[in-house]
Amino acid sequence: MPQSPARRAVAWLAATLALVAPAAANPLVVADVATGQVLEAQEPTVPWYPASLTKLMTTYVVLQAIENGKLRRDAPLVYSARAQAEPPSKMGFQVGQTVTVDDALKMLMVQSANDIAFLLAEGASGSVEGFVAEMNATARRIGMTSTNFVNPNGLPVRPGPDLQRTTARDMAVLATRLYRDFPQWAGLFSLDAIQIGDRILRNHNGLVGRYPGTDGMKTGYVCSSGFNVVATATRGSRRLVTVVLGAPTPIERSETAIDAFERGFAATSARGTLASLPDVTAAFPVDLREQMCGKSTAKIRAARKLDPNGHPWRPILMAKTQVNPVMVYATPAPNAPQVAAKPSGLDEDPPAFAPKASTTPALIPGAAVKPGSAKVKPLKAATPQKAKASAKAPKKTAASTEKKGRVKIELTPKSAGPTLSPGPNAASNSPVAVPGGIYRNAAPTEGKSSF
Repeated sequence: MPQSPARRAVAWLAATLALVAPAAANPLVVADVATGQVLEAQEPTVPWYPASLTKLMTTYVVLQAIENGKLRRDAPLVYSARAQAEPPSKMGFQVGQTVTVDDALKMLMVQSANDIAFLLAEGASGSVEGFVAEMNATARRIGMTSTNFVNPNGLPVRPGPDLQRTTARDMAVLATRLYRDFPQWAGLFSLDAIQIGDRILRNHNGLVGRYPGTDGMKTGYVCSSGFNVVATATRGSRRLVTVVLGAPTPIERSETAIDAFERGFAATSARGTLASLPDVTAAFPVDLREQMCGKSTAKIRAARKLDPNGHPWRPILMAKTQVNPVMVYATPAPNAPQVAAKPSGLDEDPPAFAPKASTTPALIPGAAVKPGSAKVKPLKAATPQKAKASAKAPKKTAASTEKKGRVKIELTPKSAGPTLSPGPNAASNSPVAVPGGIYRNAAPTEGKSSF
């Protein structure tokens, strides 16, 4: 018998919802950081796209270079054209501006800046290709047996197959080694925000400042991976790492991690060690591109709304919290025109607790100034929709730029302050400078985001 229109509609909706939702048994691992003992494991060695979790290995290799004396934490890195060409999320500086290694690491962990990943790679190894070779050699050395990196930021390589891959187990291994091998850098992974110029950028990790004991580490997102996170939390003297791969939204990513932490801290027995988890042979990672970003599922994704009370922690995760931003800096590019590059893509859809970004990127022209010598004013046109024309035409100067949805900088003619070395576990004391621009928009696009 032929189905009625109503039955066909119900069947279509069920099939589409099944397509949108990632697999019920997405990869998850909970392990003790100190011992490597596994407290929970769900598809721990299924291949997955790492997205910006890749930046944890980028950080490991950079910290290794600092430990070995190849790189200084206060060394200036010169922003290159290759770094500038990377799509958002990015800092968007001008070619020739400089950033210290210390500040670059903070930008990498908090803003998940794809351009800064390339900047660090060039600074640590001389070339991106050489750095990627070090990433893969390091992965093999520390026991990440099913991981391969092709770049330092985790963005997919198109056209052709994306050969970047990892597993939940391997990411847990990397997290444990970061804490064990570089304990003095633990604070890098728990920063809730950074401030550059007048712009405050929040950490994409929704657990930081919300779930008690959270002290790291990194989120990741591209269309093919879904929403990933490597999270750490401490109770008493015990620190656990939880890896969640392929969550459908940032909020549900955080909720899954919280539930896993609660079970992990309550666990009284282990299920072996991370090294004992067997590998799974698969040609390519699971690909969620169609479910997360495909045209055929766009309407269902747009209509899907989370119940604010659907999880005990959801009201807290969706609430905006106060942050304590750490200052970071960039020096000006010599003789550079005061124009920033146009954004080349869109960002991850921000979590519900994050303030909505304007569809017009923030643009601040690069200029070296001492503290107090730059007066930053928001323009009269505060919203990107319709900006009222000013009664008087703005004055065009080399040190100011005024357009709709942007920021006006007024500079007084003062010389830049002296360069100072940053102290340990403190913000860099580099000369204050206003960045060339920070790009963060509001909708996921394939190949343009890596959080």
